[in-house]
Amino acid sequence: MGVAYELKKKKIKFIIYGVIGFFLAIILIISALTGSLDENCGDDNTTSSQVTDLDDKGMEENAKNIAKHWEKKYHATPQATAGILGTLTLESRLNPKSVNSSSQATGLAQWLGDRKTKLEALAQKQDKSATNLGVQLDYLDQELASDYYKSNLKIFKMKDVHKASKAWLMDFEGMSQNPDQWYLSKRYAFADHWYSVIGTKDPVAGDSLDNANQDEEASANLDCASDTDTGEADGNIIKAAKSMTGYFKYDQVHPSPDLGNDLKNPNKTGTTDCSGYVWLVLNKTGFKVPQRMQWFTGSMASDAKGEHQYLKKVKPSDAKAGDIVIVNQGAGAGNNGHTAFITESWHGKQTKIIEQGGTDSKVNEGRFGTSFSRLLNGGDVVLARPVKK
Repeated sequence: MGVAYELKKKKIKFIIYGVIGFFLAIILIISALTGSLDENCGDDNTTSSQVTDLDDKGMEENAKNIAKHWEKKYHATPQATAGILGTLTLESRLNPKSVNSSSQATGLAQWLGDRKTKLEALAQKQDKSATNLGVQLDYLDQELASDYYKSNLKIFKMKDVHKASKAWLMDFEGMSQNPDQWYLSKRYAFADHWYSVIGTKDPVAGDSLDNANQDEEASANLDCASDTDTGEADGNIIKAAKSMTGYFKYDQVHPSPDLGNDLKNPNKTGTTDCSGYVWLVLNKTGFKVPQRMQWFTGSMASDAKGEHQYLKKVKPSDAKAGDIVIVNQGAGAGNNGHTAFITESWHGKQTKIIEQGGTDSKVNEGRFGTSFSRLLNGGDVVLARPVKK
């Protein structure tokens, strides 16, 4: 009996220890899973060996460095990068040292609360300041790697500047329920500026758009109008174009009755659009134009490349102040086309222009890359010179 009793006690102990061990194993597994979930949840400061070495160098250089970082890490499109930068610019002017005086929100994305605390923890780990540009990019990368934010990675593949800007605002910043803080027109203006800065190619000189190097031999055969038939930049066109700065209400109708009966001296509070404005300037300065404003950007580009009744296509290296830039998507009807005068020799996206519409509803001056940005992804760009009577 004594031996049997001892064996029974050992058996019971073995069972008890086994049960305890089983439950301990379960607890350890649950703890590990919980830790894993915590690491990937929302704003948590996930462990990363990535260290980006970038310092604040002012808004323009910061934008370029951020663009390089995102292109390398996410293969971001220039349009997406510009859109995201546009939204962030309104928040912080791309200044990693930016601090909101009322909320104490900090940095590029104006981090607050727990997110700001985790940004500071990462900075301490890297032995840097939380206002260091590289630290903030690393922390943003950590957030984008988390389950909560990783759906925003698709924004980096977008090819529409304004859509990317709005998507970042709504999805990453979570502002869909706060329309009073959207300020979309300001964000879009910043985004357009950054696209003009970080775009990889001159859309005319490059080979990515249809018109860049199209049918040179064929176009040579069509260029029957001599240089003496076209309007050299003698200053008259630009003088007349600038004299109308601030004129007109924008609408895609012309000729509008409110322009008055004398279209050489149109009513400055009248209504026209981009191609109507170009027509009014050329009509005032004595160049050939169709009767009663009967053209639009599609027909303007077609004439410049073909019949040369009113316009003649010129090479980017020859384009100068007083020439016209036309961009069309498809047939160029409605919002799918835009045109303006260039006010200096052509040098790509930074070329200065004067236009009706674009970045302002009235006649205004700007830069090609900014005013035409929404049309440059696949748009047909034509540089043309007005034809003299």
